[in-house]
Amino acid sequence: MHPASNTIHQGFNVDFMKYSEELERASKLLRSSTSKVLVIHHDDADGICSAAIALSAFESSGIKTGRICIEKLHPIIISSLHSIDYDAYVYTDIGSGKTELIERLADEKLVIILDHHDPVTANKPNVLNLNPELYGFSGERDVSGATATYLFVEKLADIKHLAWASVVGSAELGGSLTSLNRIPLGHAVKVGDVEVRESAGRERYYVIPFRESWDRLSTKLTILGSVGYYANGPKKAVESCLKKSLNEDEVERLEEYRKQVFSKVMSNLRKYGINRGEKVQWFSVGDSFAGMGTKVLGTFTSILAYRGFVDQKKYLVGFMNFPRIIPELGEIEGEWTKVSVRAPKLLANLINKGMMPSVSKLVMEATDYVEGYGDGHSTAASGLIPKGTEYEFLKKLEDLI
Repeated sequence: MHPASNTIHQGFNVDFMKYSEELERASKLLRSSTSKVLVIHHDDADGICSAAIALSAFESSGIKTGRICIEKLHPIIISSLHSIDYDAYVYTDIGSGKTELIERLADEKLVIILDHHDPVTANKPNVLNLNPELYGFSGERDVSGATATYLFVEKLADIKHLAWASVVGSAELGGSLTSLNRIPLGHAVKVGDVEVRESAGRERYYVIPFRESWDRLSTKLTILGSVGYYANGPKKAVESCLKKSLNEDEVERLEEYRKQVFSKVMSNLRKYGINRGEKVQWFSVGDSFAGMGTKVLGTFTSILAYRGFVDQKKYLVGFMNFPRIIPELGEIEGEWTKVSVRAPKLLANLINKGMMPSVSKLVMEATDYVEGYGDGHSTAASGLIPKGTEYEFLKKLEDLI
């Protein structure tokens, strides 16, 4: 099947023309006002690919760049980011749900948000939230963070040599690529970096420079960026994209370590069970994942959601202690708990049918209630809450549901 065979418009209310015009306007504004930009990105494959795409395009345009990988946003982190002297700040695969916070804490310098998580509309003229969801597209189906980044930066430079990275960033969405995601797919196929294959009635994508399937390469980049978060992993992962070369031995070592830790925690949960409320079930790993980035809590919770001892009708909540040291940024104030919430498959089906509330909406309201900060998608979300407010958070979730 040719990549162009699926159209951008999938029968729902989208405004591609307006979205494209806003991308063009924002690119001209960045080009005319910026000589030095800070790229802020997430630590999973989508965030890593987004950062690589942005960095390459900006540098090709003569814009000096810096890069910082952030797992979750809250006021202390945002204030610290904007205290670093840059002309502009570009958030990739992160930030869209925290637009109001960014507007409040950033100065008058240009901020551009290139994300696909559930968004909040920007109100200040210097803060541009270019999330495709604001134009009718679905961040769970039509566009990844890497694609949102790719579609913006291609207005600045010819970035087709990294179109494959957008394809890999989109792997987290699952299934054959649709809508906006097919634009970089077409470019990647044309330049010879991606091959489209048929398997079990769906498309699969083979990334030729890495001799790897898109989903497996996505997993490897996420391992390097998140499991290796405190060992310079995000920088190594971004450089791997730019060089089209991956240190397989390091990835294998990190993957094996993660498997061992996950196996031990899973065994304990299976033995002792998880806590259950009326609509919510929860567990805490404490410091069991110490040394790895907190993204691994989301990965673990997603895996746990498919286990037989998990109630398929209840929202699944995981907690872990959030380290105070953020690589590349420094120490933050306060004591925080990372929370990840997932909808098991049966519950996810009910959410998609509109019969149960969205996970991201619940998490955003419940984290706000305990003076924390959260965002995400309809069936998966995460946040930071003050340490000691876990039970208040859970009670609020129950009340909201």
